[in-house]
Amino acid sequence: MMEQMKVLQIGLGFNPGGMESFIMTYYRELQKCGVQFDFIAMFPHIAYEEEIQALGGKIYHTSDARKHPVAFYREMRNILKAETYDVVHANMLSAANIVPLIAAKRGAVRKIIAHSHNSSTPGIVRNILHRINKPLIPHFATDLFACSAKAGKWMYSDKMMKTERFHIIPNALDMKKFLYDETGREQVRAELGLKDRLVIGHVGRFEEQKNHEFLIEVFREIAAAREDAVLLLIGEGELQDGIRRKVKDYGLIDKVRFLGVRSDVPRLWKAMDIFILPSLFEGLPIVALEAQASGVCSILADTITREVQLTDNVSFLSLNDSPGKWCEEVLSHIGYVRNQAVNEKILADFRKAGYDIETAAQALLSYYKQ
Repeated sequence: MMEQMKVLQIGLGFNPGGMESFIMTYYRELQKCGVQFDFIAMFPHIAYEEEIQALGGKIYHTSDARKHPVAFYREMRNILKAETYDVVHANMLSAANIVPLIAAKRGAVRKIIAHSHNSSTPGIVRNILHRINKPLIPHFATDLFACSAKAGKWMYSDKMMKTERFHIIPNALDMKKFLYDETGREQVRAELGLKDRLVIGHVGRFEEQKNHEFLIEVFREIAAAREDAVLLLIGEGELQDGIRRKVKDYGLIDKVRFLGVRSDVPRLWKAMDIFILPSLFEGLPIVALEAQASGVCSILADTITREVQLTDNVSFLSLNDSPGKWCEEVLSHIGYVRNQAVNEKILADFRKAGYDIETAAQALLSYYKQ
């Protein structure tokens, strides 16, 4: 019988965003190989909590390391004393908080991974802490991961990125969930009452990074050019009320759908025609990969690393370009046809780039074992 490997994951939030999706996609695949993920939760509830427990994972609820670093350190040290972990995998959006790495080092964990999932962060204090802590990471982490070269440069020095300790771990997908099928498209469109409308989509938390303000400006232009246009906004967040007011002020209430947090996003991609992601910054956005895997035409801000482009169906525009220019680019993609031949090409592109989860999970497992 295969000996179980135990990995303690840190970094899941309460919203099922890109980082949370990344961790769970790998967990679903690696648990087939005898790998157990346990989780430290700094919130009363974390995304995918029920599924984690169903897969056999433990969830330890702790103090928030950002607000109560000393209490968190003690609690994590107690966890590491009570359970033996082969790996501590710290998923990070910045280096503002490296307490989990320090606790793992003091707990003599064999492999300690710092994993960069971002390329910038808002907030003056957070940026100051990031700059202070960034050089300290290699002293506590044994391995340095990043979702892209851009995310690696944000978290680590150029020197460290050239060492054998640094690896880019792809934000891989379970392709079976995303490949297009006409029946699925018709079903979702019927459920949402979309019929033959031009469906623009966006998936992301309502926060500054995702730049919903600009997205609404762009859609205002699209709606003026196409009477049948509708915008699907999937996600929640603290800026949502402000975006709702803007939609109302622009007279777009009947054209913008706020769908909230959804557990069926792979199905929703099938209903979309165009995906717009005007983010101010990203590590390597999983939603842009999901859109491509689903064959949805994608218009991305050029603030996003080109590493995200795995297919030919992606365009990059500057956030300095006018909403009108973004609208023109969107309209130029109308009429794109998805079919089985397109699916096969997409699947080949993802496998070639190492973004199919079956291949990527085995690579991650080999790093865990080293």
